[in-house]
Amino acid sequence: MAVVIRVVYNNQDWQAPCETPGQDSRCWRCLQPGLGIERPDPSDKVCSGDCWERRLRTEYRYGCIPKGRTYGNRAQPGTKVFFVFRQPHGKYTLWGKTTIRSIDSEPVKEGQNYENGYAFAHFEPFEPMPKEKWVPNLSDKELVGSAWRMGLHRYIDAGQEAKLEQFIAGLAPEKRTGDSVATSVAGRMSITIDVAPTMYANLKNVATNEGRGIDEIVREAIAEWLKGRK
Repeated sequence: MAVVIRVVYNNQDWQAPCETPGQDSRCWRCLQPGLGIERPDPSDKVCSGDCWERRLRTEYRYGCIPKGRTYGNRAQPGTKVFFVFRQPHGKYTLWGKTTIRSIDSEPVKEGQNYENGYAFAHFEPFEPMPKEKWVPNLSDKELVGSAWRMGLHRYIDAGQEAKLEQFIAGLAPEKRTGDSVATSVAGRMSITIDVAPTMYANLKNVATNEGRGIDEIVREAIAEWLKGRK
């Protein structure tokens, strides 16, 4: 048994207020309504809001949502924890892991405003994985085995835990079939798309037989497909 906690992105390694959150697309969630934090101003040079994320790696703890509940008996000292943040397009990036040191048995009754009424999980000190080791573009089903709607934490079984460890170890692809990335260079758009090995083999065979590049064939196929969509 392990737990996955989805946090809000923090561009200071989850240990200080974000810098220029209004200019960082990964801070998109903080600028939207409906998140139980003190929201920043889009023009902030240093985030004027307040959140657990800015203290995650100084206090090494994170509160249980909804307010008034505890993590319960399923989370115990030594339980492995995986941290993710949600990307603007809805998928997740896995960026860190640690273990639970202790669990609050009841919510905090007195303390600073952001503490009142919440129970916390306390973690062993940890650092984010190097950014080149982050695992992006995980769907909720890949991450926790099912759709993830409400709540900020989900428990996963040993099999799902092993899958996440494989992702981290690089034993599973970071981009799965259906994922794509678009970039713009000199006025032209470049699309990187992941395809199944059999599809790539077929494309390569056609390219070889026709003496053309795979990119030419893909562009031609896209153009033909778009003709029927106008």
